[in-house]
Amino acid sequence: MTDIVTDTRALLRLFRQSGYADIHLRSGDYELFVARPGGGANPLHAQVVAEAAAAPSAAAPMETEKVEQLVSAPHIASFVSALSVGSTVVAGDAVARIELLGEPIDLCADQPALVTEVLAEPGALVEYGAPLVRLLAA
Repeated sequence: MTDIVTDTRALLRLFRQSGYADIHLRSGDYELFVARPGGGANPLHAQVVAEAAAAPSAAAPMETEKVEQLVSAPHIASFVSALSVGSTVVAGDAVARIELLGEPIDLCADQPALVTEVLAEPGALVEYGAPLVRLLAA
């Protein structure tokens, strides 16, 4: 098994010697972005859109089924806050906030929804992919 720190140092050394303006590496749960001044925008700070988790469809075709969404942590970070249960949101509204290296990151809904459950406590360290807020599509 390789040592991630040693591999990252080797990659950074190669990056410094290259002419690249930026590099974004993703391998399994590991993600790294490095840029020189004037390089690309950090994709780890991009607005994160909630991922829809559709429930199995067993309803009759005439019924409209509500879709559940889980807003998950896009990085290992500190959970700051979330909207209260019962809050309604439209597409693009921030439903939760995390903090990564002192930078606040808003996590947004991708469609109109109702906040049905907050799954993390303020101040908690959350893992990559950890569910933070449960939404029900409006």
